[in-house]
Amino acid sequence: MTDSPSGAEFQHLNDDVRDKWDANADFWDQRMGEGNSFHRELVMPSQLALLNLQDGESVLDIACGNGQFARQMADRGARVVGVDIAPRMVENAVARSVDYGDRVRFAVADATDADAMQRLGEDAFDAACCTMAIMDMASIEPLSSSVRRVLKPDGRFVFSVMHPAFNSPKDLVKTIDRIETEDGKLIDTYAVKVSNYIESIAYKGIAMLGQPEPQHYFHRPICELLNVFFKDGFVLDGIEEPVFSGDATPNHALNWDNFTQIPPVLAVRLRPYGPAL
Repeated sequence: MTDSPSGAEFQHLNDDVRDKWDANADFWDQRMGEGNSFHRELVMPSQLALLNLQDGESVLDIACGNGQFARQMADRGARVVGVDIAPRMVENAVARSVDYGDRVRFAVADATDADAMQRLGEDAFDAACCTMAIMDMASIEPLSSSVRRVLKPDGRFVFSVMHPAFNSPKDLVKTIDRIETEDGKLIDTYAVKVSNYIESIAYKGIAMLGQPEPQHYFHRPICELLNVFFKDGFVLDGIEEPVFSGDATPNHALNWDNFTQIPPVLAVRLRPYGPAL
């Protein structure tokens, strides 16, 4: 474990992070569209519940990708500015959002560059969000400090990530144990075995089969993930750990759809409270 609580030692990978997402942008846009079942059933409902958007509010969508969640928020009355590190992602977001007029605007900006983020405006947004992207960022200290500045004093920041406790980058094992009861019924129990959690790790992986380039991931345990924001004067006042209902028929026994007692996603809401430590 290093002294950096957020993996800032991985900042040298930032240019490659941008290049990988630029290379994957068209593939992701085609495959994700307006969201897959993971986003529709877990991520979006959790984030929308935590955001509790009010009509006319201004929202900063950080690492917006193809603008899918930005459009979801605009459909609920928000005025959204979406930013992403990958220029091609932003181009796709603009192309998909032509019918939204000035309700949704997009720009290229690196969330790990505090100066670039703060140029978006001080005390400019009622809310900010980051959808399933913090685990893709080489450093999150600049994100935390800049979000604190761009938010209004009574604003809130909502983000979601793959749940760090159940998505270990090394030696993650999903299991199915089948038990026969006394009356002859077969009961399947789904479990996750994690043997590496507490260490911050940078690694490469593939989120969707067929994507052109493996992407960088940055695993952080929950304590390191949240302590960065606490040091900038945020407090945690909302949390969601969504699970699949089990009603769908997954195409593979070890799909997350079957793990109805283990949340693959962690979503939290943070609010500015006191001064930065």
